[in-house]
Amino acid sequence: MQVDTEEAEKYIKKCSIQKWEEKMGKLYGIGVGPGDPELITLKGLRILREADVIFCPEKAEGAGSFAFEIIKEHLEGNEQEIVNLVYPMHYRGGHLQEMWKKNADRIAGYLEGEKTGVFLTLGDPSVYSTFMYTLPYMKAAGIDTEIIPGVTSFCAAAASARTPLVSWNERLVIMPVRKNSSDSLTKIIDENDNVVLMKPSADREALLQALRDNSEDSCFYLVSRAGTDQESVVNNPVDLSGTDIPYLSTVIVKKRKNLDNY
Repeated sequence: MQVDTEEAEKYIKKCSIQKWEEKMGKLYGIGVGPGDPELITLKGLRILREADVIFCPEKAEGAGSFAFEIIKEHLEGNEQEIVNLVYPMHYRGGHLQEMWKKNADRIAGYLEGEKTGVFLTLGDPSVYSTFMYTLPYMKAAGIDTEIIPGVTSFCAAAASARTPLVSWNERLVIMPVRKNSSDSLTKIIDENDNVVLMKPSADREALLQALRDNSEDSCFYLVSRAGTDQESVVNNPVDLSGTDIPYLSTVIVKKRKNLDNY
């Protein structure tokens, strides 16, 4: 869902401009990678340890943050303030906008007086990340921002599957799985050399149908919990039948004819 920057600016002026008139701090969006604590970048790790406040997105109050679980071992002995922020995992636009505004207000409050904050994201902040929904509100509030890239789930998945993500003149498509999307998934897989499917647990049946429809020409790797001790790699459709797909999963689909080039 796209953020309305103009609406964000109106919100800032209407609700909270008085308390942001003083000098504000800086917010870093840091990608912590897919699950292995050692996959955070050196720059990300340094800023993480130096920050005054760490903001951790969670899907519901009290649910906890997997991104924080990944990096918490790096914070032993530090005394930063940890703040959980709820980002609901649904697509009801009006409610989401209100939550983004509320979270932006909270973040700005913590960063008064030139404090430094870190917003944790799984993988890379530029790929389907909650940080990007918050970014326009931070800019409108006069808060300096910087994005520190991270290792994406699909790059980690390709490494775990020991297969190239893309090579030579091949095309790569990255897209999320949505409810009732089997027809569009089938078409996209059929028309492209390599397809990365994010959030495959959103519609397991649609995914399975699309994989079956393309089984003669394409092969796949479903990697779950990449970089953790619970990592699994599945490349047989039979193994997916009757089982749930973990939320932290990524699917790579490749044309069989191109495998001979590797």
